[in-house]
Amino acid sequence: MPSVFVMTDETRLPDPVAVAQNLPPDWGLIFRHYEAPGRHQLAHVLSAVCKSRGLVLLIAGDWRLACETKADGVHMPEGQLRHETVSPLLNATRTRLLTTSAHGPTGIRLATALGADGVFLSPVKPTKSHAGALPLGVFPFGAIARQSLVPVYALGGVTNSDAQRLHSLGAAGIAGIRLVQENF
Repeated sequence: MPSVFVMTDETRLPDPVAVAQNLPPDWGLIFRHYEAPGRHQLAHVLSAVCKSRGLVLLIAGDWRLACETKADGVHMPEGQLRHETVSPLLNATRTRLLTTSAHGPTGIRLATALGADGVFLSPVKPTKSHAGALPLGVFPFGAIARQSLVPVYALGGVTNSDAQRLHSLGAAGIAGIRLVQENF
């Protein structure tokens, strides 16, 4: 698993293909354009670009699309996992990466029970994506991450300058939208 993941966003990063063309080859991309017109076609194009550039691609919220595009795996939001039957997801992703999101220890336990390869714990800091959400804070994030049996990625308001500090507190890596906006 990469140590840095970019989360796509229809508003803040509307062109995920352009983003993928500019990322370092050891980064990952989580495709979240849930409502984008032509989402399936866009996912296929993005998958080809990621494969050619050596990027790890996870499709958010749709294991069928992840399989169809031959993405490296699927990322399932915590809320969606609580409302879906997970056995087809687990069967479909057995040979692919599976990550989840979490907003506290309960989400971490769910990721552990599913055998997830990683969990994105958020929001660590205030973020535009979840305006108004109470951030965990860096030290509470670290306390949760150190107790997890699944690698935990810091998400939400995280910047590249936070990476070293979060890693020292137990983060497997960082993820976000702002990471791209800072660098490219």
